[in-house]
Amino acid sequence: MSPSIHIAGLVVHVQPRRMAEVHAAIRALPGAEVHSHTENGKTVVTLEAADTALIGQRLNEIGALEGVLAAALVYEAHEEMQDEHTA
Repeated sequence: MSPSIHIAGLVVHVQPRRMAEVHAAIRALPGAEVHSHTENGKTVVTLEAADTALIGQRLNEIGALEGVLAAALVYEAHEEMQDEHTA
C-alpha cells in the first residue's frame, strides 16, 4: 500500500488584535502553513497530514486557539504518494 498525503485548505477568522499570536501558533503546528490574511482577520491556511483524522484534529486545534472566531474547512484532497523506486 502506498503512503498518502491529505491536503486541506482552511479559512480562519481571527480577532485582528490577536493575529500575530494566532498565526505563530498555527505555524507551530506540524504541517500547517499560513498563506495570507486580511486586515479584518480572515486568514488562509493549508494543512498537510497523513490522514483525514489528523486534518480534523488540526482543524479542531486551530478552532480552539484563543483569538480564533471561526475555522472552516473549505477544501480537502487525498493523493497517493509514488514510491521513488517504482515511479
